[in-house]
Amino acid sequence: MTGSTPTSADLDRMAAAADWLVRLLDAPCDEALADAWLQWCEEDPRNLQEFHSAQLVWHAANPSAPKVPLPEPASTPPRVARRTNRYAGFALAASVLIAVGIGSFAFLRSDRDELLQSYATPIAGTGSSVLPDGSRVELGADSRITTRYTASQRLISVDVGEAYFLVAKDPGRPFLVAAGGMKVTAVGTAFNVRRNSDRVVIAVSEGRVQLDSDDESGNDAAITSQSARTPLVAGQQAVYNSGSRMVTIAEISPTDVASWRNGVLKYMHEPLGSVAEDLSRYHNKRIVISDARLSAMPFTGTVFSSRIGDALKALESVFPLQVQERGDAIELVPSG
Repeated sequence: MTGSTPTSADLDRMAAAADWLVRLLDAPCDEALADAWLQWCEEDPRNLQEFHSAQLVWHAANPSAPKVPLPEPASTPPRVARRTNRYAGFALAASVLIAVGIGSFAFLRSDRDELLQSYATPIAGTGSSVLPDGSRVELGADSRITTRYTASQRLISVDVGEAYFLVAKDPGRPFLVAAGGMKVTAVGTAFNVRRNSDRVVIAVSEGRVQLDSDDESGNDAAITSQSARTPLVAGQQAVYNSGSRMVTIAEISPTDVASWRNGVLKYMHEPLGSVAEDLSRYHNKRIVISDARLSAMPFTGTVFSSRIGDALKALESVFPLQVQERGDAIELVPSG
């Protein structure tokens, strides 16, 4: 699958291939499982192609691993004769699971020195996936990340929306996440990144991460912080404002990190405009605030992603605003 967005059938085939890799890795000497895998490969030539693509993805993400190819399923020689030789290849297989609900496409550069992948979810849809290194990612609604794996680094860009990462430990290859001017470095931890048009919110549920500027000029003065360049630990949240280039750090309950995974959207002293932008990812209509004063008003509270309409109406009793539906958008306008 190179250079194009996969169809639903393609994603099903990719998920099946990844599932076979996981199962064969977990049980490398299970002959019945191996025979079932051969039968699946022979059902459709594209199955075997996708299986080999999954292997190629893993080897590109782990270039130091030895390459021991699996034998091609075929009518000859007999399966019994081939059975002894295939288990070494099974032991090298690894998961590149593309979970239901999250679209992905991957391509390799011609020199094959790095692996590029993209993952995305639709409006009001969430999804999860296992990355080539074994790390896990869960995406919020209307979100997209791009990953680039090399022999020395694991690089991820949060292009839009929200992502929760459970990072596999690999001290020799740091896990770097870039989002809207911020760079997060982690090794074996769990954290959430939410990116809006002018804000990045980073919260840690396990372990610690290092925050730095993602300014390509290398100017460390690009970001000012109340505790600059110090680790962010479990139970802390950092908010970066791209306009002021300020980072503020606050305490947060680790159980509240990525609460969106349970349909609960929590905000702490967040501008109403940023909240509206975030809620739009979970609603069938864009939520817009054109008034600058209204957009800057701070909001602290909880919104259930399944009841955003009710939450918007409730805002009318808290803020000086009215909710007006206009075509494909919902606009929050000053009252009176």
